[in-house]
Amino acid sequence: MAKIRIAVNHLCNDMIIGEDVYNKSGVVLVAQGSIVTDEVISLLSRHLIDSVAIEYQAAADEPQQAENAQPLVDEKQYQEFQEHFSVAENMLSDNLKKIVENSEDIDVPALMNVTNEILEKSRNETNLCNMLLMMKKDTESLYAHSINVSILCQILAKWSGCTPKEIENVAIAGLLHDVGILKFPEEMRKDFTFRKEMEGGVYNKHVLYSYNIVKNQNIDTEIKKAILGHHERLDKSGFPLRISEHGIGKLARILAIADIFDTYTMKENDIQPMPVFSVIKKMEEMHLHNILDTQFNMTFIAHIAHTMVQHRVLLNDGRTGQVVMINRLNVSRPLVQVGTTFVDLSKEHSLYIQELLD
Repeated sequence: MAKIRIAVNHLCNDMIIGEDVYNKSGVVLVAQGSIVTDEVISLLSRHLIDSVAIEYQAAADEPQQAENAQPLVDEKQYQEFQEHFSVAENMLSDNLKKIVENSEDIDVPALMNVTNEILEKSRNETNLCNMLLMMKKDTESLYAHSINVSILCQILAKWSGCTPKEIENVAIAGLLHDVGILKFPEEMRKDFTFRKEMEGGVYNKHVLYSYNIVKNQNIDTEIKKAILGHHERLDKSGFPLRISEHGIGKLARILAIADIFDTYTMKENDIQPMPVFSVIKKMEEMHLHNILDTQFNMTFIAHIAHTMVQHRVLLNDGRTGQVVMINRLNVSRPLVQVGTTFVDLSKEHSLYIQELLD
């Protein structure tokens, strides 16, 4: 096993202590091989321990185990995921067009079926997030974006301890939040991008269009409020109502975070996706400026960052490596293994992750 020394404030639960840790009197505080927990971190902090050694299996040290490691997403599973996702897009397209063009009632069970099979095919949230990110290598449509946002909303709501009813409501809101785009004339839709939508301007009308489509439908009021509020921001910089944070509901706050992440990580015609850690950095800055809900946003970016562990990455200096650890206090700048060395991006400020390679 390789050992690396990291700051105590960068420790994460389930890491393994690589060497005995002593207090100033020479008494062992934490024994080698101990599993890091919140209690261990607290103990080390109380005794003013700055850094500790932790164990990490370096790929170059144990090549046989590295070769046998399970891939983040296996090829067969990803092919099945793509097939189910394509079916889901067609289902959602049919549903939304019936609602908009034929003024049909919203069929909630039919909408939920759009994402249910996708969710059932994933092993866990990490596996699901990885497959969603792999899909983003292709240009995205309104329907793909809506499905992505719905799934991310459900995951975030689950991570945040929301009730089953709240999880269902925010999932439906995710599928419907941009339905108003279908109200734009065809010529406007040709020039539409989700980045432009995020910036407001002429496309900010889509929020009111979406709300007007659902406001008289027999669906939960919280779904309607989330759709109306998904572009509102805590500092009143959002649209269309520019309401303050006290007027932005819980589900709208969750929907806003999922929408922002998906928008910036998607490929749109000639607009390339932003690297995931760059989006995480952007979202960190947004909650620091009181734009996004701090609790939901921090929960989201911390979990999303942890799904990036084991991913191969390209650094801006041309080196490639693997994300091995997320820094708890600076999640957009993880620890990266490059060969048999480790690069702590929270300390190497001139370096950053330029691209995910898998």
